[in-house]
Amino acid sequence: MLKRQYLSIAAIFASFFALTVIGLGAFTRLMDAGLGCPDWPGCYGHLTVPSTGTLDVFKAWAEMIHRYFAGSLGLMILVIFCLIFSKALRSRSNIILGVSLLALLIYQILLGQWTVTYKLLPIVVTQHLLGGFLILSILWLIYLNNSDQSSGRVEQPTSIKIGAVIGLILVFLQIFLGAWTSTNYASFSCPDFPFCMNSDPLMAMDFNEAFTFFSPVGVNYEGGVLSQQARQTIQMMHRLGALLITLYLFVYTVYFMKNINTEPALLKSIYLIWGLLFIQLCLGMINVIFKLPLVTAIGHNLIAVVLLLSVITLVYKLFVGKVSDP
Repeated sequence: MLKRQYLSIAAIFASFFALTVIGLGAFTRLMDAGLGCPDWPGCYGHLTVPSTGTLDVFKAWAEMIHRYFAGSLGLMILVIFCLIFSKALRSRSNIILGVSLLALLIYQILLGQWTVTYKLLPIVVTQHLLGGFLILSILWLIYLNNSDQSSGRVEQPTSIKIGAVIGLILVFLQIFLGAWTSTNYASFSCPDFPFCMNSDPLMAMDFNEAFTFFSPVGVNYEGGVLSQQARQTIQMMHRLGALLITLYLFVYTVYFMKNINTEPALLKSIYLIWGLLFIQLCLGMINVIFKLPLVTAIGHNLIAVVLLLSVITLVYKLFVGKVSDP
């Protein structure tokens, strides 16, 4: 039991550290510092930012600090992986989570290198962003799986469980749309709200260009290369996704309240999800109306991942139901 507590503590600490890495990644991206150091893993062949007049020192340090934190997180993940394979913790669920975590870490390292060498190729950068979210999600699941099991499970209807899984899928797809919006520099493409241009609410869209995932390699994608129409299409699909998730969660919540077997922890999870969704919608509107302020833009990224973790926790409670109240 003591070793399970150690693993739980290590996982929750690594989760908060991963959240910091995601925040630093958002800051680096918003400062257009993704190519602040054009080589990898160092910066112009150095472990720190060199003294040279040929680079933007601020952007280079933003990129290198992000790399330092990401490297430290990698070391934490390796420690957690070793803990999982100790005799006292070698359960099937822990092994599956540990192997998945290590595989994601290796792929994430490759994506970090390709992000630089392929000059911010959108499909690579999008995978890099989603990889960070997935690593944090698995760390969170390791924490849940090894926390004190202080509350027993109350069996819930299958429809409630399936509805939560669908909600999780929709949230992840919306996060993908957000990442695709960011990596294609489409955040400023629609100046009005709720429509892209209130003077032309039925604007034409270009889905073919907007969602071409295999772009040519070798082009410098910093600042984006898509047409304005394609960027507007991406931005509006992201807004439509937010609307669909809100409507789905409303319907699910009504059904949830009518059919759930009494369990306060599940009700708290639903309230938390709605609170985070409300904050996220407000931040999204602020980002559009006030032209992407840095603080709210970073907050939009961080609330997205916390919302994802909240839905993951709800799904975990419904299917496993062995974690204490948050």
